[in-house]
Amino acid sequence: MADLRDMDCRVAYPLKLIARLYRVEHLADARGLAPDQRAALRKERSQPTLEKLKHWLVAIQGSEPPASDLAKAAGYMINQWVALTRFIHDGRLRLDNNLCERQLRSIALGRNNFLFFGSHQAAARAAILYSITRTCALHGVPPLPYITDVLRKLAGGWPQSRIDELLPDRWKPAITVQ
Repeated sequence: MADLRDMDCRVAYPLKLIARLYRVEHLADARGLAPDQRAALRKERSQPTLEKLKHWLVAIQGSEPPASDLAKAAGYMINQWVALTRFIHDGRLRLDNNLCERQLRSIALGRNNFLFFGSHQAAARAAILYSITRTCALHGVPPLPYITDVLRKLAGGWPQSRIDELLPDRWKPAITVQ
């Protein structure tokens, strides 16, 4: 839809509606709302905006030639409507997946460099390490101290029943006594 902005002035209206959805998210962030409170705010404020957006999409799809870019964009959004609106009912979900897209961009850019790991096992290990370091970055955890500490804990016999405590979002570094 944003790609059409320069070609068709009619996309200004849906973009305005989408901007409203982001304003609701900024409000929820500013208030520090818990997931259930965020979902309630979304149902109150974002749901009516989404209904206007869907109405516009259906009208455009019905009035535009099917091969036009605008009709294709509207059709795509209508076909993906359930997934696009899932965030309304679950306050844990984000409005968009921009963070994931940014995280994956460096993988896509480095794809040619990753072709020559030497073996499938080496590529699989690299993918695991890449996932770990990106998850660390997502949670503000420094990767090298995290991996070093977790490997020490695992080598020291960390109990399998407590493995979740070693995930980057729950990790607490080992306390060293000097």
